[in-house]
Amino acid sequence: MRTKVLAVFVLLIAVSLPLAGCAPQKEIVKETVIVEKPVEKVVKETVVVTEEKVVEKVVTATPVPVVAAPTEITIVDTNSGANFQWYWQQQVIPAIEAQLGITASYVVAKEAELIERMKAWEAGKGDAHLLFVKPGTIPKALGEGLGLETLYPDQKGVIPNIEKCPEAYLQTVLGTSIDGKGALYWRSQYALIYNSEYIKDPPTSWQEFYDRREEWEGHIGIVRPDAKSGSSYRIPYSFLNAYVDMVDADGKAVPLEDLQQTEGWQDAWAKLQEFYAYAKQPLPAEPPNMFEDFNAGDTWISFYAMDYSLWSRHQGTMPPTIKSGFLSEGMAAGSDGYLIVPAGIPEEYKPVVYDVVNFLLSDDQQIRLITTMWQYTGTDIWEQIPGVVWDTIPAWENMEPARLRIGNSEVKSYIREFGADELVPK
Repeated sequence: MRTKVLAVFVLLIAVSLPLAGCAPQKEIVKETVIVEKPVEKVVKETVVVTEEKVVEKVVTATPVPVVAAPTEITIVDTNSGANFQWYWQQQVIPAIEAQLGITASYVVAKEAELIERMKAWEAGKGDAHLLFVKPGTIPKALGEGLGLETLYPDQKGVIPNIEKCPEAYLQTVLGTSIDGKGALYWRSQYALIYNSEYIKDPPTSWQEFYDRREEWEGHIGIVRPDAKSGSSYRIPYSFLNAYVDMVDADGKAVPLEDLQQTEGWQDAWAKLQEFYAYAKQPLPAEPPNMFEDFNAGDTWISFYAMDYSLWSRHQGTMPPTIKSGFLSEGMAAGSDGYLIVPAGIPEEYKPVVYDVVNFLLSDDQQIRLITTMWQYTGTDIWEQIPGVVWDTIPAWENMEPARLRIGNSEVKSYIREFGADELVPK
């Protein structure tokens, strides 16, 4: 019996072997796929598949370059005077680095040089990433065919603080449309400047200033009309504006030839000549000379850039008793400050530059601007500004309606060309 069982078992094995050989056999193979990742590192991926034969496959992907965001930018300034160059270097640039982690190289340049430099750029290779300019630079650059990024409204998603700037300033400068191609950083203003040690009740209008000229004879500070400073023409232009309309109801300049034929112009020009005769003599050649006269106690009252005068007070180059005042018929505006971004810079720089613009328009930076430099903010955040500021400078709600734009270029040119002969006492 045992022998029979063993024989059957051997027979079953013999039969099963051919049957097994007839069944299709599938092999387990490993397919190795080599993929080049965007980070430019080779990674091996092993995939288990069931096939009748071994498959070997190599896949190579085209690498996608990863461009790191730049951490260094160049800021070019063609607007600031000595006081604001100090502010940029000592206050603004360190704040950008500390709070944004961006190193900013600050360069002072002239507008004409900057325009020519931008013309020579190759597309996408511009090396001046953020520009701080006077209002007139924007239409000039556009007129020269230079591309500027539209910051408002195109970039308000990444520059949310730009919506705090008054839209009228973002759309038009000096009567020219700029279509949001600049962000307003500050608003500059001239004002009455006087030493409260000698003057307790300053005039509140140009006509009062003129009527009380004898009271301050020899102590009125007026920069010469042929000086390089913008005060050379802003002082007489503002005075004339109190007596004669140099632009019509539509804001169009009245031709100088027509003005000079009117009795109003002739009377105003005669008053201006007399006003100059009561000033401290000789007339200072440039503003620093006038500041020296203030420090010496020789000059008590003037009309000059409010920010520079009050900043100089804190620097010790003007008496600590200097204050600013308001002249109701109109006070010439200074050079407002705009931030612009050239279209010709590398694309990877633009988001970084937008971050810097947004930072400069932040409430903190704008409040530091007005409390340190006495320059009106570019954003309308008046309710956040400390009340002590309005004890030092006129409130913006009063100043804005009195801001005087130099709307008659012929009068400006006449002052600069003939003012030294006709206004400076001999």
